[in-house]
Amino acid sequence: MWISYVLGQAVSFFFTLFRMIPLAWNNHFSRRRFPQEGDVVISLTSHGDRLDRVHYTLESIARGTVKAPVVLWLDEKDYRGEWPKTLRRLVGRGLQVRCSDGLYGPHTKYWSQFREVAGTGKRVATVDDDMIYPEWFLERLLFVGDLRDDAVIAYRAHRIELRDGDLLPYVKWTAADTCRASFLHFATGVSGVLYPASFIAYVVEQGDVFRELSPRADDVWLHACALRSGHRIRQVYASPRNFAVVPSTQGGALVIGNTLMGGNDEQIARVYDGDDVARLVAASRTED
Repeated sequence: MWISYVLGQAVSFFFTLFRMIPLAWNNHFSRRRFPQEGDVVISLTSHGDRLDRVHYTLESIARGTVKAPVVLWLDEKDYRGEWPKTLRRLVGRGLQVRCSDGLYGPHTKYWSQFREVAGTGKRVATVDDDMIYPEWFLERLLFVGDLRDDAVIAYRAHRIELRDGDLLPYVKWTAADTCRASFLHFATGVSGVLYPASFIAYVVEQGDVFRELSPRADDVWLHACALRSGHRIRQVYASPRNFAVVPSTQGGALVIGNTLMGGNDEQIARVYDGDDVARLVAASRTED
């Protein structure tokens, strides 16, 4: 599954370059502003050299058919450092940049934002900083989210595979092939995920124990929280959607470590307990 994803991104490389041209133009000349309030917030993080290219992701969101406040979370070093002109232009149009505690790794893109909106009834959509999102990205995510406010909504999900009551290794999980909500679906954040207010409240109540259990696999921790809190995961479409990757962002580094090197399996073993596995087994019997 991960091989097809990587190959698909390689094939689309040159098409992506053409997509980037109008985004660069918009960064220099667009007057589109980000709203400051709304019932959903888009949250992401970036760091280091990736700040030089995050404007492509942000401009792709800014052109969306549905608008929402966007918050970019940076660790203190990057927050206090000098930002590129491309990012400063976006701030001038209403992009909100906040300073994170710097302790959360990949969890940064959701954790501080969850804490900020917990109890307000607001939803949070997370995105990655190395993707180009289509104009309809948020519109369709919210459409499905309005239908299922008790579910986590994702453009891309895996199906957790089991054998004889045990979880198979992560690399043997398959692509979800239905838009039916399921505990067996495992949302991957790369293409964007929408989290309902009830789920956000639950995650915040658990605190930051993920720092010990799943420090480099935010998707693992968030799925375990969904399973325990009764929030199924629904894919927007029957098939996963993979959006274009901004070239030279080295966005696959975490994927390689967590997928090919077994990092996800190590963290899954720490996060999921016997009750979690039993819930998944029960789901496999009732949902198939």
